[in-house]
Amino acid sequence: MLKRMIGIDLGTSNISIYRGKKGLVVREPSVVAFDKTTNKYVAFGRNAKKLYGKVSNQIEIIHPIRHGVIADFEATDQLIQYYLKKMKMHFCFLKPKVVMSLPLERTKVEESSFREVVERMGVYDVHFIESVKAAAIGAGLDLQKPVSQMIVHIGSERTDLAILSSSEIIMQQTTSIAGHLWDERIVAYLRDHYKLWIGKNLAEKIKIEGTSLDRVKKEIEVSGKDIITGLPHTVVVTSDDIQKAIQGDIFDLVELIKDMLSDVHPEIASDIALLGITLTGGSAQLEGLAEFLSSELGIPVKSASDSGRAVIDGIGILLENPKLLKVK
Repeated sequence: MLKRMIGIDLGTSNISIYRGKKGLVVREPSVVAFDKTTNKYVAFGRNAKKLYGKVSNQIEIIHPIRHGVIADFEATDQLIQYYLKKMKMHFCFLKPKVVMSLPLERTKVEESSFREVVERMGVYDVHFIESVKAAAIGAGLDLQKPVSQMIVHIGSERTDLAILSSSEIIMQQTTSIAGHLWDERIVAYLRDHYKLWIGKNLAEKIKIEGTSLDRVKKEIEVSGKDIITGLPHTVVVTSDDIQKAIQGDIFDLVELIKDMLSDVHPEIASDIALLGITLTGGSAQLEGLAEFLSSELGIPVKSASDSGRAVIDGIGILLENPKLLKVK
């Protein structure tokens, strides 16, 4: 049955597809490029993302998933269909089961959009799972245990905080403190302190390569446009600069976690004090973030070994153990 199951993590930043027995077969940016003059989609994934800021106004760069939900249905459908064709998956005779992740907080309309986009693939047997649950499984947590475990899933445009016990989410919260917000802070900081104008793709690269919350000094050369002269310009940005740009949001995240933990039952607090907090999501990969949060919260905090892949890894585990999904 495994070969008849595929898993899809349709995130704001990346689309990941897991195919039974073959494992992870697609992990690409969830971006499409649309030519407004021909009304055709001309690039997908990594190829589309490379075009940002480098093409004429007739090419629109679309992020069809925003804040974890479908913002552009047609572009989302085209993105999925493109990668299914690359995988040479045809559903005329083979009707697989699909496991798809969903954001923690969503409306019934938003959930219906995900179901409709799957049905347009020709698939009507779909099982949804919250991203935080899948991420927890992918991070190695045993959700069937009757103990309370906390996960903080830091994505591109939203961060989901959840406490789980016996496979159930017993407390949850969502915030916009996430990766893209930190990118915006870096853009603003370089504009204000270095008079340098950069794009969001470069800001993301700076965040990933230059952040060091554990006080290990880093330097990175950054090239952009001088705001005053309008000419190309290069400056050296340090990890201290990046920390100054994003530290306010990091402290806000700390306060959110504290507020959430202050409302839990003592038994839950005891479990979390012992087991700690697990970080997942692409934006949880900032160097020193787990150690910084642990220091501020006074409890263990660890990042999943490959936090950016935790959701699709969790979906893969569920596909290989369908009894956990209660599907046949």
